[in-house]
Amino acid sequence: MNAALPKNPFSTRYTRPEVVPFLWAVVPPVAGDTGSGATQSGFALSSRFDPGSPMLGTQGQVESSQRLVARLRMLRQGLIVGPHGSGKTTLIHSLLPHLKEAFEIDGCSQVHQLQLTMPLESDLWARFKHRRYARDAVNEVLAGLPGGGLLVVDGIEQLCHRDQKKLIQKTQRQNIFLLATSHQPVCKMGILYQTAVDVMLINSLVNGLLKDASPQVVEIVAAELEKRDLARLTNVRDLWFELYDIVQDYLLVDPVKLRDVGDGCSVIGCDGAQDARDPCC
Repeated sequence: MNAALPKNPFSTRYTRPEVVPFLWAVVPPVAGDTGSGATQSGFALSSRFDPGSPMLGTQGQVESSQRLVARLRMLRQGLIVGPHGSGKTTLIHSLLPHLKEAFEIDGCSQVHQLQLTMPLESDLWARFKHRRYARDAVNEVLAGLPGGGLLVVDGIEQLCHRDQKKLIQKTQRQNIFLLATSHQPVCKMGILYQTAVDVMLINSLVNGLLKDASPQVVEIVAAELEKRDLARLTNVRDLWFELYDIVQDYLLVDPVKLRDVGDGCSVIGCDGAQDARDPCC
């Protein structure tokens, strides 16, 4: 008979960029920061995450997204910059509803998104093939966009410098807006936002994921985070993977925690092996 584990709050189904909200920080206006736009609350949207700042509420999150989209329309080519796992893709997904509304032509949204992911192989030939694939994929998507549309490239650094420049030139000639993410600045692209990670942001995200978790899981995660130097952590995605393993080990150790199969559960067999029907774990 199969049994099931209580859900692991750090499973991919709960931590993937499509479902985790991007948290905007409250940032005081900075003198001389031309990229900021004052809000009714007296705060501004900075082009950079301000470590240690409190997170905005729901309405503030929406307003910040809308202002960033407005800045993109003004710049025409905007870049979201930040290290691995700092929220660039999450920000893109949070912006998508506002982007689709802002780039609507004749009643139809003209936003085409492309996510470029690095290949598992790291040899020179694999990297060469991947860059060629990335170039062809971007050109194919670009060819289907009308003037005034928006091309979103998540991972533009995976194009070689020459192809990056060609893409920028093509979008300019074809009157197409360009939004991209990268780990570092890209030539001639204005930086819309720079993502970063700090302790307050990590705690806010963890608290959201643990909202429905058992007290035992909350205690285990809190103890684990207490051991870590969160001030030096830059990759939240890796942290989710590590916390998933820690929580899953705890759930597997004590058979008393097993219960009947239900929604949101990880299915295991009587030998403790995880069933392939749980694709997210």
